[in-house]
Amino acid sequence: MAGHSLGANKVIYYLSRHHDENRPEHFFFLSPANLTYMMKNVTEDEKEIVRRMVRYGQGDKMLPFYFMGWVECTANTAYDWLSDTLNNVHTEVDGDFSQVESITHNGAMVIGTYDNFTCGDPAKFLKNINAHMKTAAENKLIFIEKTGHTYQQKHQEIADIILQTVQDWTK
Repeated sequence: MAGHSLGANKVIYYLSRHHDENRPEHFFFLSPANLTYMMKNVTEDEKEIVRRMVRYGQGDKMLPFYFMGWVECTANTAYDWLSDTLNNVHTEVDGDFSQVESITHNGAMVIGTYDNFTCGDPAKFLKNINAHMKTAAENKLIFIEKTGHTYQQKHQEIADIILQTVQDWTK
């Protein structure tokens, strides 16, 4: 099972609740979203607009502003970003890692060394997540050099790494 950005946080949430070792066998967290960091500039007024739109059945409508100052999205998508449920990875060692700590699967975590959603240190961010996992010793940490959150200019490299990792798991 794999997810990128907020999708990685959703995979963490899923795996923290489903411990069937056969389905899925492994995970890929690609650039998990540090929601505390990413939400720091979202105003209380913007949060209330999102909540109100969802509450009144307008979750599928586009927000009337750029969420986080740069994202065009629906109210439902913004609502997911605001969710405490998906705020499960942190730069702080003492953050709430309860979901991460309950995962019994092993897998791979990937991040670009220029990922600017990590408070400045992508490697430390990924290592901190892994340090809270029961399967830390079995997990593979992958750092894609000289690229950011969406692996700009490195799409083939990331595809090759994913393929090689999956092939290694099936040996």
